[in-house]
Amino acid sequence: MAKEVTYKEAGLKKEDVYSLVFKEMIKYPDGLAIKDIYKIVNTELAKKSQILSPAGEKSLRALICTNCDRDGFIHPYEKGKNWRLTNKGKRIIEQQGQKEKVINTETGKIEDEIPNTIKGELLETYILGLLKEIHPYYSWFHQGKKDKKNERGLDLIANKIGEGHSEYKTIGVQIKNHKETSAPEDTEWLKFLAGCYVRHIEEAIFITTGKLKPEQRREAGEAKITVIEGLDELNRIAKLYKYKIYDEYGEYDEYTKED
Repeated sequence: MAKEVTYKEAGLKKEDVYSLVFKEMIKYPDGLAIKDIYKIVNTELAKKSQILSPAGEKSLRALICTNCDRDGFIHPYEKGKNWRLTNKGKRIIEQQGQKEKVINTETGKIEDEIPNTIKGELLETYILGLLKEIHPYYSWFHQGKKDKKNERGLDLIANKIGEGHSEYKTIGVQIKNHKETSAPEDTEWLKFLAGCYVRHIEEAIFITTGKLKPEQRREAGEAKITVIEGLDELNRIAKLYKYKIYDEYGEYDEYTKED
């Protein structure tokens, strides 16, 4: 008999569920009903003799109806209509499978890595919200939102509003969704440095779920680049600013802001 579980108990992260559902949803212009989405996830769970429990269906429904809508991947609910992908949702599915050169910091060798574009999009959106909290007196622009090929080494760019509050006129941010043992390939790292120089960025920030090579970390220090390595460090900083914790399962530990 199949064991009843939630998607989280089954070890499926938010981006895993999105990927499963979106890959099927993109095949149907009229979208999918919630029962179809249950079936898609249950098909995956059946590989481990598992099935969604009533609580599992409830949490999955909340993920799709609330989080997925808020994340901009599906259209808002309309009575009598199925859940349908937005252009943003279609774009990230079409971009899935694109390889990226990285350096394995354990072996020192260059490898091909296939980043999860859904996780990358979620991570960039989360970090943008966090940085707006840390640097509120700036106008922020998501540089690589539509076309990663034309981002020129920077995902986020911010320009100071007004004359006070901060010494930096511009902030540039690169975000890398990498494995814990992966560092950016030298060409990508130099692309980031060049992008900061060309755009006259005064405060450069490099954020990665992976690592930097020792030489890259040294270069960052010499160039006075702020580096944030790993989700633990990212979440530590979020706590300092009473900001929600990044959670890969789609459930956030909210921190209440003080008045």
